[in-house]
Amino acid sequence: MNVSKSKAFFFDLDNTLFDYEASFKQASLFAFKSIFYPVLKKPVNAEKWFDTYKIYCDLYWPAYEDKTVTREQYQRNRLVSSLISFNIQPINMNQIDYFRKLCEEKIPSFVIPYPWIKEIIDLLYNRGFVAGIISNGGSALQRKKLSMLGLSFSQNNIFISSELSFAKPSLEIFEYVKSRIHAASFYYIGDSFSFDIHPAVTAGWTGIWWNPSKKLLAQTNPFIYNCCSENELRSVVKKCIE
Repeated sequence: MNVSKSKAFFFDLDNTLFDYEASFKQASLFAFKSIFYPVLKKPVNAEKWFDTYKIYCDLYWPAYEDKTVTREQYQRNRLVSSLISFNIQPINMNQIDYFRKLCEEKIPSFVIPYPWIKEIIDLLYNRGFVAGIISNGGSALQRKKLSMLGLSFSQNNIFISSELSFAKPSLEIFEYVKSRIHAASFYYIGDSFSFDIHPAVTAGWTGIWWNPSKKLLAQTNPFIYNCCSENELRSVVKKCIE
């Protein structure tokens, strides 16, 4: 294909290709039951514990996003707070760290691609366009998720932050990908406006925001598509490849 007419579509991974929250819940419940059930002094409803745990995940997220705490501190804080809420004490830091490790190991076991994703990727390949991944996270974990998803991406088109010297929301990762991929137009599909869409558009890409929670867009931008349903996402991708 003539480079002047070629297009490249890159995807975020978690909550874009699959429902990360559902996978995270199943992995968290598995780790909680495996580690804490044997030592509980009285029964705890795991589903109720997870609801509380998720509240702390959201509560402490801004501090991690602002880099006030490290990823490790964020993960420890949310779990410790949830255990204290259910009076699961004393707190054993070895158990806390093992929970983090076990949960991460198990998440790939529960990943299932959104049913429309393979259709979209096949459509891109059938038109001769580039399809790839730009994701933050640890290399081994993210690649294991991709393997479990069973989606076909060229290794040359997979960019993971831990394998590079920069991560989203830095513009550098989008600029780096543009320098490595031969295409005239670049599109990024992601679920986070601040981590995915805003930096991509600032770096000269077109952003396709997967926004099923229907968050409000502060202002319209001709280089941002807001997709609140799978049908809208399909339609936008088809429009972009014309």
